[in-house]
Amino acid sequence: MDIKLTKHIFGDLRVNSKNLIGVYGPRHIEGEGLSDIEIREAIDNPIGTEPLSKLAKNCKSVLIVTDDNTRATPLSRILPPILDVLKEAGVNDTEDGITLLIGLGTHRPMTDGEIVLKFGVEIAKKYRIVNHAWSDPESLVSLGSCEFGFEVVINRLVQSIDLLICIGSIVPHATAGFSGGGKAIMPGICGEKTLENTHWMALDYSMHEILGNNNNPIRAAINSICRKINLKMIVNTILFNGERVYGVVSGDVEMAHSKGVDLCREVYGVSISEKADIVIAEAYPTDIDLRQAIKAICTADLVCRDGGIIILTAECSEGVAPQFPEFVKCGFRKPDELYRDVKNGTFKQKLMAYTLIAIGRIISDKKKAILISPNIERDQIENMGFIWSSDLQSALENAYQMTCKDSKVIVLKQAGELLPIL
Repeated sequence: MDIKLTKHIFGDLRVNSKNLIGVYGPRHIEGEGLSDIEIREAIDNPIGTEPLSKLAKNCKSVLIVTDDNTRATPLSRILPPILDVLKEAGVNDTEDGITLLIGLGTHRPMTDGEIVLKFGVEIAKKYRIVNHAWSDPESLVSLGSCEFGFEVVINRLVQSIDLLICIGSIVPHATAGFSGGGKAIMPGICGEKTLENTHWMALDYSMHEILGNNNNPIRAAINSICRKINLKMIVNTILFNGERVYGVVSGDVEMAHSKGVDLCREVYGVSISEKADIVIAEAYPTDIDLRQAIKAICTADLVCRDGGIIILTAECSEGVAPQFPEFVKCGFRKPDELYRDVKNGTFKQKLMAYTLIAIGRIISDKKKAILISPNIERDQIENMGFIWSSDLQSALENAYQMTCKDSKVIVLKQAGELLPIL
């Protein structure tokens, strides 16, 4: 059987029908999605909060936190109705009244060109748009400890505004269960210490306990931080076929997000009958760099037998991890050793270590992984603990040799945003 991935840069793939369990991807939905009128209706009818028009009454300053260009949220469609409501409520429709803060987390700053593409020309021209700087002490402030016992260090802009709103999209997520909701705040606009401690919590749980489960301690910590800073409203999209809008939820950070998670499962949840010996995981669209692309490994882990092989395809146009140059040197090998080094203080980059340990526990301890990436050198791939391959078919043949010729195969399209349900 001939199989085509979303991107055709990894070569042809042919899998014998007797080996193939199935090819899975997000639900294909016909149509153009919600209209602008329907999006406005969803914003005007929030879940668990007063309408935005009432929340904004008598507010002189509003901070809107958005996601960045690694996410598909169509801000150029979602922001205009929000800005219209704020203007109608009497908020000063200038950069003095409204600030747009890009919740980068640890991602690189967006360029001016990327901001125009993401926000639209008119919004980019009119409003103050700020890139969050997670490692800049001058842009951060400590708000003391949260109920989970760690310090909340966050962008200081949250202290000087009357109303806080955040915008994002909901897809399955390996650290928080699902994206969206308060994730625009944490990790979006938090500082290093807060990022470290919230992510480190996830290492106490398996991927099966977190991915696709919205009731988990990491999500609880995120919600706690959002309550502490008085987040008033979220606006989240659920997308299909790129940037087409399947659904929009607005309102309370927990109640609205929960409704959005239900819609997310309708698009990204796929029933799979059994685990496979070999799982081919397409990282697109979360493949701008390897640190983003490895989300697909978390998904593949759910449906790959222990001792099996994960084949990861990832374009990685920006390389391995631009914000963490030591990523390649450390690699995904020996996760338990790295965990001990962090605990005893000999390894200081705790946030980077979280990712290396979480993925290392999969591809070093339980499974092997083959990486196909045209923008990462072979020596880098192998140094990180992957097996290098030049193309998909070669990778599959190698995987058969490492398992057996009768090995069962699963193909996951857009695996970084998929939720397998066994």
